[in-house]
Amino acid sequence: VKDDYKLAVPLTLLYLTPPAVAFIGLGAVSAAVMSSTDSSILGVSTMFTRNVFVNVFYQKASDRVTVWFLRFTVVINTIIAMLIAIFVKTVYGLYLICSDLVFILLFPHLVMVVHCPNRTNKYGMVLGFSIALILRVLSGEPVLKYNAIIKYYGYVEPYTDDYGDTVYGRQRFPFRNLIMGLNFVITLITTYITQQLFRRYPSLLRYDFLEAEKWKHAC
Repeated sequence: VKDDYKLAVPLTLLYLTPPAVAFIGLGAVSAAVMSSTDSSILGVSTMFTRNVFVNVFYQKASDRVTVWFLRFTVVINTIIAMLIAIFVKTVYGLYLICSDLVFILLFPHLVMVVHCPNRTNKYGMVLGFSIALILRVLSGEPVLKYNAIIKYYGYVEPYTDDYGDTVYGRQRFPFRNLIMGLNFVITLITTYITQQLFRRYPSLLRYDFLEAEKWKHAC
């Protein structure tokens, strides 16, 4: 069946091999898939817990708090992965989305950390990342099967093709470059404002909850 090409190996084992071979083969395939999946989910959850929760928002987190947050993150990531597996039908599309997000969200911060580390801090990065992520989500994504809320110039409205299938809207405007540039600008401006505030008014350091400037003044 055309729509079942992804099930080629399981269907072959099920219908073209003896029951014992099919049982062992399907078990092996299931074990391989589950092993890869739980490793990916654990890796993503660990990186998020360490790099975002501990390093950015809660530097003084105890081991117990970190472990519980990691468990919570594993559950959330599992739910997200399950929804993606149910609703997204193309692995290539997910690869494109990952590349898209890396370019929009992480590339600006990587460039600034490497080439101008003194002009960026946690406040700028968090705000730039958050706004860029919101703008990207609102720009729509046909792979995830939802239309854009923010429609840039040249937006192609969704329509129904000759076969009755829904074709989701798509952006013709280079909105990814625009959002990436906004991420740059927002990060730099926010960093500059927070640095100037903390330098001119040291009393405000008690509100530096991300501890982006405290260590500089301590030095």
